[in-house]
Amino acid sequence: MRVVLTCLPFRSHLVPLLAPCAHALRRAGHRVAVACAAGMADVVAECGLEHLPLPRVRTLDALLRDPAVSGSPGMPEHAEATGSDRTTVEARRAPGPLTRTFAGPLAGVLADDLIGAAARWRPDLVVRECNEFGGYLAAERLGLPHAVLDIAPHSALNLPFVRGAVDEQRVRLGLDPVDDVRHSYRTLVAGVVPQEWYPPELRTARTYRPVPVAGADRLPAEFADLPGDRPLVLAGFGTLAPVLIPELAAVQGLLVEALGRVRCTAVVALGSDPREWRGPRPGNVRLVERTPQRALLHRADLFVSHGGFGGVFESLLAGTPVVALPLFSDQPDNARRTAELGLGAEVDLGTTSPAALARVCAEVLGDRAVRDRVERMSRSLRAAPDLDALAADLVAHAR
Repeated sequence: MRVVLTCLPFRSHLVPLLAPCAHALRRAGHRVAVACAAGMADVVAECGLEHLPLPRVRTLDALLRDPAVSGSPGMPEHAEATGSDRTTVEARRAPGPLTRTFAGPLAGVLADDLIGAAARWRPDLVVRECNEFGGYLAAERLGLPHAVLDIAPHSALNLPFVRGAVDEQRVRLGLDPVDDVRHSYRTLVAGVVPQEWYPPELRTARTYRPVPVAGADRLPAEFADLPGDRPLVLAGFGTLAPVLIPELAAVQGLLVEALGRVRCTAVVALGSDPREWRGPRPGNVRLVERTPQRALLHRADLFVSHGGFGGVFESLLAGTPVVALPLFSDQPDNARRTAELGLGAEVDLGTTSPAALARVCAEVLGDRAVRDRVERMSRSLRAAPDLDALAADLVAHAR
């Protein structure tokens, strides 16, 4: 069987789940290609996968230069700012222009390119990550089966908001519009968290356990000397926030100052050279450009993040509680669900202060019941079928 996987032009949307799924399909003897922006060639090659380049699909850098889809999610002044003019992020609850564009015109561009490529490559099945709608449109136009890899479970809440944009592309491609808001999900949906994580109205995904990424659990030597007499806290805002939010340094400053007040050893990933950092430098906080996140999470007592699903999932896998400070997209939903299930806490960056954030972190660190619940979910996830089982299910779905 010949399988095409599609994703948005972000490294973080390809590497954690799509790439391991592609390798599982290859182990089962199928030919697999990743269809995405031509500018993603290096990332696809790094994953050791065949690239089906889509020449008109733009990378994130190119998209952010387009005033129609770029812009910060919104940065109000901090309600209790200390010092000069600290600002922070107000979480965006409705999908922003980038989300609507990905479901509309950009999905149409990807669909057009994929339909053209399919004439040469001749896929039997299209597998898309849940934020990417071009693969769905192309599969519908070509009459091919398609499946969804649910790399961001709460993104399904956006379906009512983007339905019109998706339908416009259906009509443009000669397809009938659909009344069913969830039509693009009426197929095999594969997730990576237990059903308990999903709100009841979203419980359609089957749960699978991703295979470990080679070398991901190896701890580099520079982290071997972290003190062992205090809890270890890992913190960071992922790879997209530094690109999408110019004001992120103010939020990072609040976080670093807060962790300086907690009895812990903290490692904070800035996403930039720490030698250029102009914010606070508490003695118990180590500032780095990036961290071996998965390796450290298995040794950490708390993860403080923006609530991106990739980081939340890796925390659940490691059995590490989460304090989430959501910024945009599905992050507020992930943060809320974390708190609802007692797996950590949600903090509103629009109203918090370093002292208040420090109190929340200390409370979660000291709450054994939170850790017990996270460890229980970790066991449930580790007991799920692995991606080799998903590969078999995808093939059965296509036949």
